[in-house]
Amino acid sequence: MVRGRFVPDALGTGPALPDDLCLLVDGRKLLVGAAGGFPAVRDLPAGTEWIPLGTLDGARVWAGVPTGSETAPATHLPATGTGRDGARPEPAGDDLGHWLGWPALAAELGEPYAALASRALQVMTWRRTHRFCGACATELADVPGEHARRCPSCSLYVPMQLSPAILAAIRRPGPAGGADELLLVRHTYGPTDIWALVAGFVEAGESLEEAVHREVGEEVGLTVDRVTYFGSQPWAMSGPGVVLAGFHAVCAADAEPVVDGTELADARWFPLDRLPAEIPPAYSISRWLIDDAVRSAPPA
Repeated sequence: MVRGRFVPDALGTGPALPDDLCLLVDGRKLLVGAAGGFPAVRDLPAGTEWIPLGTLDGARVWAGVPTGSETAPATHLPATGTGRDGARPEPAGDDLGHWLGWPALAAELGEPYAALASRALQVMTWRRTHRFCGACATELADVPGEHARRCPSCSLYVPMQLSPAILAAIRRPGPAGGADELLLVRHTYGPTDIWALVAGFVEAGESLEEAVHREVGEEVGLTVDRVTYFGSQPWAMSGPGVVLAGFHAVCAADAEPVVDGTELADARWFPLDRLPAEIPPAYSISRWLIDDAVRSAPPA
């Protein structure tokens, strides 16, 4: 499978070429080609309205939607649905492939296709849900060269926006002669069997680091220091436009978590050399953070 560099943009430079990649979006599912990866423009019906996503190794990448979908009419491909995140592959018809939700797609294809799919979901969802001016209800017009719209009546500018969120790999010193410990939590919603990291959305007016301190305090009642940035990842599982920023942080050796049972069902310390099997999947920044914590831990 091709491993390339995806560069997002909104430049519709000429018509889509037959060999360009295309991401067909139906609600929260995307079409994966029969041979793996995404289909090419030539594989889909003529007359499809393509929306620019950017480039992959210099080649244009486009997004579109199937006819009959609630997202917007564009092609006559059929799409059926069984689950909100499309974990089970769904036939697309005409030997074109199958439909997958973003989590299953990210697990199957990896990067850079996961990032492409995340952007396609955000762009097409934003276009569907931001059609009219919030000030005067006039239908919005596209701004050339941007994923943004402007009201022709009152000139309100409506850019596509992101929703930043943080997650934190919180460690504390282990007992004498033992490995450092990592705090893992189980949520009351979503995949409740997974031992995950503390996470939450950034509030208006706060920095990413401030959000780490606040979320850790709210969710598990702990105070952390040595908050260190790790990396980021577009994360379509939490909704279009979500970007996760990961951090490492440290607690005192005697720190004990307290959960309220509303968002979190449980929170426990695990030795870094004896983590549970039910941790986040390998394609997620949560897992990258956990793996990095294990690699960087001092020897017991």
